[in-house]
Amino acid sequence: MEKSRTEQQIAQAMSRVIDYYAACDSTQIAHTLCVHGYTRMLAMREGYDERKTGLLEIAALLHDIGCPSAKWKYGDSQPIHQQREGMCIAADWFASDPSWLEAQDAQWVVDVVGAHHNAVKAEKLGFEVLYEADLIVNLFEGYYPVDYANVYFHKMVRTKSGKQLFRQLFARWLNKD
Repeated sequence: MEKSRTEQQIAQAMSRVIDYYAACDSTQIAHTLCVHGYTRMLAMREGYDERKTGLLEIAALLHDIGCPSAKWKYGDSQPIHQQREGMCIAADWFASDPSWLEAQDAQWVVDVVGAHHNAVKAEKLGFEVLYEADLIVNLFEGYYPVDYANVYFHKMVRTKSGKQLFRQLFARWLNKD
């Protein structure tokens, strides 16, 4: 069976990201694939169409590509640094292969990479499920203290599917209200 154009674009992003991380920071591969998986699942549960789901998947695969560069340049991968670096890398990747995505879609992905830790921009640009998926994975990986899961749940998780998944995964840390 032939893959759809969207599936081909996602496969291209996945291959390129794995090659990139394998060369500079292989620890990012598992995080990226986990965020991708949760993003896909949440987008499907929210009922997004194939195009929107595909763009979210590509953005999820590229969301942290600025981390290795930020660590090298600034000695850390703080959100401001990784987002700035990631935008440049994503823009370069799309510019080097204009057939990968339409220009407006490529720009949207670049904008998401540059704002993926920003809840306000997640809502404005429509990538809440990616924002929530990254939050969940970051909690599991210890980047955020899991003891604050209840606060994160109430202040940062907006989608119905995100709330459902968050309850499934962090039930013991959530207040019963």
